[in-house]
Amino acid sequence: MRLKFGVSPSPHPWWIGKVKEFEKWIMEAENCGYDAIFLPDHYNLPVPMFPSNELIDTWSTLAFIAAKTTHIKIGTCVTPLPRYLPSQLAKIIATVDILSNGRIIAGLGAGTFQEEFINYSPQGCLDEPRKRVDRFLEGLQVMIKLWTMDKVTFNGRFYKLKEAVLLPKPVQKPYPPLWAGAVGSRMLRISAKYFNAWVPSRGSTFTPTPEKYEAGVKIITDYLKRYGRNTNEFTFALLGWMTEKVVDDIDIIDKFVKAGCQYYIVEIPLTPPVKDGRYIQLIRKFAREVMPSF
Repeated sequence: MRLKFGVSPSPHPWWIGKVKEFEKWIMEAENCGYDAIFLPDHYNLPVPMFPSNELIDTWSTLAFIAAKTTHIKIGTCVTPLPRYLPSQLAKIIATVDILSNGRIIAGLGAGTFQEEFINYSPQGCLDEPRKRVDRFLEGLQVMIKLWTMDKVTFNGRFYKLKEAVLLPKPVQKPYPPLWAGAVGSRMLRISAKYFNAWVPSRGSTFTPTPEKYEAGVKIITDYLKRYGRNTNEFTFALLGWMTEKVVDDIDIIDKFVKAGCQYYIVEIPLTPPVKDGRYIQLIRKFAREVMPSF
């Protein structure tokens, strides 16, 4: 299998005030041969290098990208499902899948940052890990039911629906591919049972090295077999980033490929001061000098 590449802009909206610059970047990503554009989904990102309160809504932005492109896939890397009402998120994803004519990849996770959950989640807090995963799993089941059933009545621990109808359904059947941004042992098991791909981050504590990534691939592969799923229909992806040297990028990616990676998402780093055309130059350089090696 030939390695596929996705691309993700910096979480910070570097193009604010220059939407035309972002539009040019989107079109360049499509023209350079990237398989998909992935956006991080955060309302507050407590990471020092990013102005954490200056982020914009991801799914609205994906709808904009859908309108400006024709064939590149679009998705999240990843959406914290418990930050939404699952019925609301299912509707949003279905809508953008329709607007993009079936190009959505729904990246989902359980959430990480307390700061954004306090003000932007129904429960007003980031639950402790076990409860958070319980909420994630129940929300996932609600979404799948809404995408695949005519009417849904659901009486769960966290969510309740009464003859809920979600129309129109997503273009992709039975629903858009689900990619899991999972790292915990229970989340890896859930990923193998319900998801189409695994997409951890190189920056996570679970996958900082190719060796740990390979261990995750083995765990999920074993679960896939246990659940009777076809391992050839599951994608092992990774969210990484661009370095200063092409030779370093090639070396790093090659190590993860040998560890089982089939899809590499390169995040374009924030490089202030951001000059017009800088981000276009970066994705063009990566496509020309790194991607052909794989």
